[in-house]
Amino acid sequence: MKVERNRNTMADNQTQIKEIEQLLEEYKKGMTPEQSHELVEKMRQVRFIVPVTFPKDETLAAMQAELERTGQPVKLPKDAKPVPVLIQNPNKEHFLAVYTTLAQLPKEHYSNGVIEMTFDACMNYAKNAKSPVYGVVVNPFSNNFVVRPRKEQQVTPAQFHLLARKNVEYVLFPHSIYTKDKEYFDSINAEVLYTFFKDQYQNKLQMPYTENDFEVMQLGIDPKLDMIHISMPAKKLDQGACIRIYVTWHKDADKPGYYMIVRGEKKGDRKLIYIHDNGRTEDLGEAPVESTEMQQIMNLELERYAAN
Repeated sequence: MKVERNRNTMADNQTQIKEIEQLLEEYKKGMTPEQSHELVEKMRQVRFIVPVTFPKDETLAAMQAELERTGQPVKLPKDAKPVPVLIQNPNKEHFLAVYTTLAQLPKEHYSNGVIEMTFDACMNYAKNAKSPVYGVVVNPFSNNFVVRPRKEQQVTPAQFHLLARKNVEYVLFPHSIYTKDKEYFDSINAEVLYTFFKDQYQNKLQMPYTENDFEVMQLGIDPKLDMIHISMPAKKLDQGACIRIYVTWHKDADKPGYYMIVRGEKKGDRKLIYIHDNGRTEDLGEAPVESTEMQQIMNLELERYAAN
């Protein structure tokens, strides 16, 4: 028995279905990732036939009576809860089987009805099913085109805190330094850093930092170079997070620089990192001892432009 959720379904999409079937045949000969992506995008525009079973006999009986009366596909009742029929591969993985046309269905498909579903709805079912469903297979007995849903990775609070730090310290803050002018450089203070972090935590986790966790000092210690010394929060200071940041402004070149003292793999290990204006990260090796790091970073930045 054929059931439909909406009468404006496959009958209006025969051209798209035929195109999809042609692409599926091409897939059997070999397909690039780009072509496969194009095929999936086209499949998202049509409805597929999905074999199902109806747990309630009375629901099935009522739909069968409607079918005999009208001779037309039956609209699915709101209280009906069809269960899609799954198939199993040799690895004992279950997939939701969908078909482009009724002709693609095997003679024995172990269902008492079929419904029409969008490709996105099929993928959502596979992704959210209570028992493991590894994906959707289109025309399994001819084309056997398999699409596996992308599983969302669960991020722990500790992972989120580190991702938030790295996003600010490695990407957002250096990008602001390199894309804005000296006036912005001169305005950098604890509030600026705090705001960057606050934006990372909106509607996610509780913000673990306060403005007082950021110590910012503007230094004019060389005729050619201005420097900002930033002590980052000691909280959530995991591997790869910044202990301190040094932002420089070379007066002759009228250009900034961005250096980080980063926590290493082991406690006590520290690395010196430079972020270039194109976002590239340069590992400068082991960080100098804290008492000399400011002078050595100043020397590195002066040498960078002296070489040019």
